[in-house]
Amino acid sequence: GMASSEELEQVSLQLRKGGRDRELLRVFMRMGRELRLKDAHAHTVYGAELLAKHSASLPVEEVWALHEQVATAALSIGSIQYGASLIRAVAKEFPDSMRAARLKGMYWEAQGELDQAEQLYKDMLAEQPSCVMAAKRLVALEKTRGNLQGAADQLRKYVDIWCNDREAWEELAEIYLELAMYKQACFCYEELITLAPTYVPFLVRYADVLYTLGGSHLTLARTYYSKAVEISGGRSVRALWGLVACFTHITDKATLQDAKTRALIELPAQVAKALQGHYTTAAPSKLPLVIGLLEAIVT
Repeated sequence: GMASSEELEQVSLQLRKGGRDRELLRVFMRMGRELRLKDAHAHTVYGAELLAKHSASLPVEEVWALHEQVATAALSIGSIQYGASLIRAVAKEFPDSMRAARLKGMYWEAQGELDQAEQLYKDMLAEQPSCVMAAKRLVALEKTRGNLQGAADQLRKYVDIWCNDREAWEELAEIYLELAMYKQACFCYEELITLAPTYVPFLVRYADVLYTLGGSHLTLARTYYSKAVEISGGRSVRALWGLVACFTHITDKATLQDAKTRALIELPAQVAKALQGHYTTAAPSKLPLVIGLLEAIVT
């Protein structure tokens, strides 16, 4: 079965104590692949040792998986020459493969040759439009260049194909927020809420963006804050404050409206109660401030 982080911790400990037998190194590297670990330094050191001393006795597929894993780790810690030597071996063994192309792209990126990397990823996509890795690297490249609009454009293309990739929609929403493109960010959160209707953080973020847009969007913002309060059982403090904020804005216009509309926009007493309850347990020192603030708003 899959490795657990507890098992990994035990193996790491044995390695740190100086245990260096083949199986221990193999297990550590396999766990790194399975758990997608980011410990690049350890992967480079232990992986290099495993390849140098034991590659003749390992199954051939494992040897090439190690080449990829260790090359990627080595590049990310700036051990470019060693990484490059592993990549050359992979390219020689699998000349026209996607795995070799991917590693070459990462090599160009590590060298700061972003145009070369970009061309390579574009060629990969031309050959295989469904290549997730190449598409994601193009996004990362634009981010590295500081070109957020370019990153957004690449991600848009990506989510057109992989419309169920939650992480990609989240990243796109965050980029749009940085670009102050709130309507586009709204669209991303609508997609995310379709994919995960009861996930409170998406409801709150969507409401936040609607609130930022203001005006006619405030009523919808209020609806989504309410939904988040309901689903979280009143535990989402951001949603509770969101309701308070919507209330302060909408009351300006309340004097001009009929009683029915006014009832809709009254701050429900339970919101004030829930906030007081939260601060009573979580941050009692802030309670007087919160009560004062709520009273100023409600009265």
